[in-house]
Amino acid sequence: MDLSRREFVKSSAVASLLAVPVVALDQAASAKSEVFVGKGNAEIVIPKILAKMGGIGRFVKPGSRVVIKPNMSFANPPEWGTTTSPEVVAILAKLCLDAGAKRVIVCDNTLRDPQICKAQTGIGAALKDLKGVVIFTPQQVDSFYEEKSHPKALELTRTEVVKEVLAADALICLPAAKSHSAGGVSFGIKGLMGLVKNRGRFHSEMDLHKAIAEQLYYMTPTLTLIDATRALLDNGPAGPGKVVTLNTYVAGTDPVATDSFGVSLAPWYGRSFDGKQVTHLQHASALGFGNVDSAKISEITV
Repeated sequence: MDLSRREFVKSSAVASLLAVPVVALDQAASAKSEVFVGKGNAEIVIPKILAKMGGIGRFVKPGSRVVIKPNMSFANPPEWGTTTSPEVVAILAKLCLDAGAKRVIVCDNTLRDPQICKAQTGIGAALKDLKGVVIFTPQQVDSFYEEKSHPKALELTRTEVVKEVLAADALICLPAAKSHSAGGVSFGIKGLMGLVKNRGRFHSEMDLHKAIAEQLYYMTPTLTLIDATRALLDNGPAGPGKVVTLNTYVAGTDPVATDSFGVSLAPWYGRSFDGKQVTHLQHASALGFGNVDSAKISEITV
C-alpha cells in the first residue's frame, strides 16, 4: 500500500529517533549535567530559572555582544509551534539588556522571506521597542559569513558561520520544541543550522546526523533555553501539525543534556522517546560535547 506524504515523513522521522547506538569517538562527558526546568508564565518562570542558575549575569557581562538564536525560519504564526514564541524572545533579550549587554543580535538565516518571517512569527513586533536589540537575517550574503574548518570533524570538515556568532561574547540558543522530518526532533543543536550559510550541504553531501553534531566544533552555546510554550508533535519543522501547549522552559549549559531532556517533554509522532534515541544527540555525546543519557542528567525544578 502506498504511503501518504505525511505517513512517509512520520516514518522517516521516527527512524531518525530509533537510532542504532553510536560508538563513542571521544570520551563523552562523565560528570552529571544539570538542567533547570520551570512551568507556567514565561515572564515569571524564565527569570526564576536563570536566577537558579546563578543569574543572567553569569552568561551576559556588561558591555558584551550577545547573539540569541531562535527558530524564526518559517512565516507562520506562533500558534503553529514552528517558531520560538515572540514573548519568550523578548523576555530573554530584555534580560540580556538588563545585565548590561551592549548589543543583542537576534539571528537566524531564515528559510522563508525574512521580512515576512519577522512579521508572521510576531518576533519583529515583540522586539521593536527594545533599544539595543536588532534582528539579523544574513541570508546568503557572503560578507556576513566566515569559512571555518576543524581537524576533528569527519563530515562537517568546513562550513561558513555567521561572523556575528564568531565575534559574540555569548551565544544563547533559544529553540522551539518541535518535531523534524529529517532530524527526528529539533532543539538547540539542530537549530544551529540557522547560523551557517549553506545548510543544504548537510542533506546532500554528508551524514546529516553527524554533521548536525559536528557544528559544536564551530559554535559553542553559552546557554540553551528550550521554549516549550508549545510543542509541535508531528509534521515538523514547517507544520502545520499537532500542537500541544506545555508552558514549560528548560535551560542548561550542556547543550546535549538540555536537548536530551527536551525529548522527554512530549510524545513525538505518537510515541515517547529518550534523548539517547536521537541520532544527532548520540553523535554529539560520543564526541564529548555533553551527556545524552538521562542517568547522567539531573533535573532541577524551579
